[in-house]
Amino acid sequence: MVTRWGEHVRRRPALGAVELAVGWQGVVVLVAKLLPPLTPHWFPQLGPTVVNLVAAAVMLALLRAWGLTQAAGVTTWGRLARWPVLLPLVVVSGLAALPGLTGDAPTLIGGVALTLGVGLSEELGYRALILEVAQPLGAVRAVVLSTVLFGVEHLDNYLFFGASWDNTQWQVLSAGLFGFCLAGARLVIGSIWPLVLVHALADYLQIYSPGRTPDWLQVLDIVVNLALGLVLLHRHVRHAPTPEPEPEPAGGAPLQP
Repeated sequence: MVTRWGEHVRRRPALGAVELAVGWQGVVVLVAKLLPPLTPHWFPQLGPTVVNLVAAAVMLALLRAWGLTQAAGVTTWGRLARWPVLLPLVVVSGLAALPGLTGDAPTLIGGVALTLGVGLSEELGYRALILEVAQPLGAVRAVVLSTVLFGVEHLDNYLFFGASWDNTQWQVLSAGLFGFCLAGARLVIGSIWPLVLVHALADYLQIYSPGRTPDWLQVLDIVVNLALGLVLLHRHVRHAPTPEPEPEPAGGAPLQP
């Protein structure tokens, strides 16, 4: 069944990418709803951490079953010299922590595990599996499709987890552009691992910084994600090798079936 699905995804990459996004979302919602409350005082975020690790395991299993782990940047550190292209995201994320962090020790320590789990799950799902499956569409279309799917995925916070509609709309936009930038970085760097770390850092500092994120910082975040994403995608497209034409038979005559 998994092999047959992989063949279907290769034949129809756009539809396959949508199916995988729905599948990732389905795993998250299903496990979250079936899992009993797991909020021990020593690890208050145990439940959502387990949910994301299960989703990550499912995505990794599909990548391995379809032979995509290397192409998707899972089994490599990529081009280490290019990791610094993500520094603007680190700087903007750090600005959220200027007021400090709030929470007791178990909350702040558990938050590290939670945000690493979220980063791992979403990067394996969207910047590894979905982006790689969509590659036959071309780099630009693949990045745009994965960006839209990643943004729309955050509607689950409103549909299933009680978030307000106003906050969800903003999150769809901001998360989508964050995913756009990370997708460009994955193509340039060739690995998902720096993305996992930056993703976890951004989520951690945003979640555990006290109070509401200032409007100016939210706008700056969107501008940086969009601008850097465009630069990275342009860099990848400009330096991507041009496919060599199929060799013609002697005399230049077309091959006959």
